[in-house]
Amino acid sequence: MKKHTANSFPRNLTINMPYILNTDKERGEMLKSIGVKSMEELYSHLPEGIKLNDGVDLPSGLSEFEVKKTLKFLSEKNTPACKINSFLGAGCYDHYVPAAVEYILSSPQFLTAYTPYQAECSQGILQAIYEYQSYICLLTGMDVTNASVFDGASALSEAVLMSMRITGRKKIVIAGVIHPEYKETVKTYLSGFDFSFEEVNIGSRGDVDLEKLKLTEGRDAACYVVQNPNFFGIIEDIKKISDIAKQNRALTIVITNPFSLAILKEPALLGADIVCGDGQPLGGTMNFGGPSFGFLAAKQDYTRQIPGRIVGKTTDSDGAAAYCLTLQTREQHIRREKATSNICSNQSLNAIGAAVYLSLMGKTGIKDAALSSFSNAQYLYRRLGEVRGVKILFPPRIFNEFAWTVHDARKIIDELYKKNIVAGYYLGNAFPGLKDGILSCCTEKKTKEEIDNFVNTMAHLLHG
Repeated sequence: MKKHTANSFPRNLTINMPYILNTDKERGEMLKSIGVKSMEELYSHLPEGIKLNDGVDLPSGLSEFEVKKTLKFLSEKNTPACKINSFLGAGCYDHYVPAAVEYILSSPQFLTAYTPYQAECSQGILQAIYEYQSYICLLTGMDVTNASVFDGASALSEAVLMSMRITGRKKIVIAGVIHPEYKETVKTYLSGFDFSFEEVNIGSRGDVDLEKLKLTEGRDAACYVVQNPNFFGIIEDIKKISDIAKQNRALTIVITNPFSLAILKEPALLGADIVCGDGQPLGGTMNFGGPSFGFLAAKQDYTRQIPGRIVGKTTDSDGAAAYCLTLQTREQHIRREKATSNICSNQSLNAIGAAVYLSLMGKTGIKDAALSSFSNAQYLYRRLGEVRGVKILFPPRIFNEFAWTVHDARKIIDELYKKNIVAGYYLGNAFPGLKDGILSCCTEKKTKEEIDNFVNTMAHLLHG
């Protein structure tokens, strides 16, 4: 048998290795059933420009040294947050993550484990997920949470679907400003349903206009959705919003930054029925917008409407603690008509990472970090407001980010970037009425010197 090396294969070699191992006879039966004569006819609707008629022209294999050198070269084209003075937030935040988080998560029992389908054989993983669930319930004040979902946007979408199942209604009221990507994801999720949206804009103080909210046609609403802090960083009056929802027998869904719950009151105490959001602030890095997970918690009455999986704790025949998947409500586990979701996916490793992070930080540690974030944001708020030409949009009832405007914001953002500063999230793309708007954020990692550098550079750009 002729021996091939990595460099001896022809570059245009095409190997026919079908992923689904169908025989020619089976493929013929399939094509006949579909009503076409060949595979070429099956794909005839595709543009010619995207078809691979001559195979894939793959380069020869590289040595380990060459691969590492190439990847290092490519990685140096990126600008990591540690090498730039960044004030970017808007849903993904640069918090300090203790080194032990990555070390513990790199354990093969966590890193290589997939969802525990044979749950009883995965006691360690199940216990770790159970601890995660306990932390989320402590933060939100809710009774029950699932084992995580894909991200914050899908968590909200699943929460909205929950409310529609529970109430039998098809209308969603958006109370105030929520993350624009979350809103678009909800619309995508519900595209196959008969539903309607009603949005209530914010008032002059940056929070939802409660008087306008009272005038909405909420009697047929499944839920009132509110983000707290909202997308512009303002802390909403959840209690008053939930009271309005209750008057219309609708559920209150609160999207929240879990990090803020270290110092803000638990949503459950303010009348929330379902709490959801993105877990990236809890020990997650910002690599390419993640990695992340979505959390979804609710009152105990709605346990059987929660999508995904819930890990429970019990005792075995010897009286020892035992963990099991108490609920598995995906279509792959039960009859499809009984499923609460057919596309939700948990992010166990990232959720366990949040549990590790919270256990290391402790109640005092995460509270101190949240207070530092708040304090830094207030300092930046005050300093930016002193710069002539900068307009702060709303009062400082914020957690760690706020909105402001400056003439020709896009140009200012570009000029600051040339000086190694990221001013924040440009609001004009998602909010056309704020073409000169910027959303800036501070976490506990920001120093006074970094904030002063941003403000002084800003003042110099505007006035020389």
